[in-house]
Amino acid sequence: MNENRIIIPPEISRLSFYSTPCIIQCMVVSYMNRYIFLLTFLWCLLGSSILYWNDMTNKLIYNVDRLLAVSVLSIKSHIAYNNFNMLGIQIWYTSLFVSGIAYTLSLHLFQNKTIINNVDMNDDAELNIHEYMRLSVYYHMFFVHFLPTTTFSVCVYYYHD
Repeated sequence: MNENRIIIPPEISRLSFYSTPCIIQCMVVSYMNRYIFLLTFLWCLLGSSILYWNDMTNKLIYNVDRLLAVSVLSIKSHIAYNNFNMLGIQIWYTSLFVSGIAYTLSLHLFQNKTIINNVDMNDDAELNIHEYMRLSVYYHMFFVHFLPTTTFSVCVYYYHD
C-alpha cells in the first residue's frame, strides 16, 4: 500500500482479535505435523498482528506484519506443493487466489470509499465510513484470516500425501 494508507480506528481494528483463534488453530496443526519452521513464523505473525491491531499508525509494525503474513503464506504454499496430493494442491492454491483477490479488492474499494466520503465529511458520512470500516474488517477477517488458515488445516488432514 502507498504512504496514504488507511488507518482504521482502534475500536474497529481490534475486532481483528476475534481472528486469533484462526492463527492458533493453524499453530496447533503445524505443531502436530512438525512444521516447526511454519510454527515459528506463525508465532511471529501472531505477535506482529497483535501489535499492529493495537496501533495501526506504526509503519514499522505494519511492514513487519505484512512481510510475516506473506512469508507464512509462502511457507504454506511450499508445504502444499511438496506434501499435498493433487486435489489438496488445487484446493490450497484456489483458496490462496481467492484470498489474494479479496484482499486486493477490499483495499481498492476501501480506499475509494474513504476518498469519496472525505470530500464531503458530515456527521452522516462519518457514521457511514465507520460502519464501512467495521464491515471491511469482518470481510478481511473471513477472506484473509479464516479462509487460508482453515483451508490449509483441512488440506493437511485430508489431502496430505
